[in-house]
Amino acid sequence: MNKDKQDKNRSKSISECKKVWGDYSGSGLECDEYPFASMKEGSAKGDNRFSVRLIDGKDNRKGDLRLDEMYTLNRVLDGDPFCMKITH
Repeated sequence: MNKDKQDKNRSKSISECKKVWGDYSGSGLECDEYPFASMKEGSAKGDNRFSVRLIDGKDNRKGDLRLDEMYTLNRVLDGDPFCMKITH
């Protein structure tokens, strides 16, 4: 996805995290969002249908790496549909 759109999604999500949890800098926590910043349905879409939560920064970065890996291994290109199954 377009880097500028990803940045806008991330910025909107971080702004929402700060509204709810205040300044969390230095805590080791990062703002995690769904839909992901790399998706066109991200938080900056304008429909307020997104979720944010503070999580451990290392876990957040690991999730980002796994998502990038999924895009690469499955050759998901900008605009390609895909299904996301959330498990734990």
